[in-house]
Amino acid sequence: MKTIKFSYYLINNFSQLSPDGISPLKLQKLLYYVYVWGVVAKSKFLDIKFEKWDFGPVNSEVYYHFKSIGKNSIPKDKSVKFNLSNNEKKFVSFVISNYIKFDAITLSAMTHKDLPWQSTPHNKVIKEKSIKQFYGKLNFAKNFPLGHSKYFYPVETDLHYAYILDMPSNLGKKTFYFDSYEEYLQLEKQSQKHFEKEFKEWLQ
Repeated sequence: MKTIKFSYYLINNFSQLSPDGISPLKLQKLLYYVYVWGVVAKSKFLDIKFEKWDFGPVNSEVYYHFKSIGKNSIPKDKSVKFNLSNNEKKFVSFVISNYIKFDAITLSAMTHKDLPWQSTPHNKVIKEKSIKQFYGKLNFAKNFPLGHSKYFYPVETDLHYAYILDMPSNLGKKTFYFDSYEEYLQLEKQSQKHFEKEFKEWLQ
């Protein structure tokens, strides 16, 4: 039940940041990345397991609880409460803010490229050891513990570099960082405004 309550914490507090809402599929992937980076950052506060299913890592309890919603967005339920410490809130907000901008299918595709999902037999639990070994080597892991890194390392995906930051395709293959998380957010905001402007002009 704790996992379900935390699921509603994400839905209640972050749905407005998701362009496509939070469907059961997207919820699974957001939960997975909170779990993954919690393991890497040693900030794990949920005893949750994910199995290898066709559409990526899945927690069966969450799946069956929200199954009837299908592909629709999960409605908020403010009656469900889940308490986090201030540090836990900051950690969750940081992880979710970096992943919620991607749609459910993109998040699913991202997990398919990750070794822990690839190397796990179908319907078996993805092992924490595998998660530590793989994700702990990614540049995004350098952001943890929060506030200790001088730089900000973004989520590594070609789609993210090409769309959000509007960078040349050759840079999407390179490892890079920003001087701060605030600088990254400002550039992201500017890029989004530029995209919306160009899109409106294209429609005219």
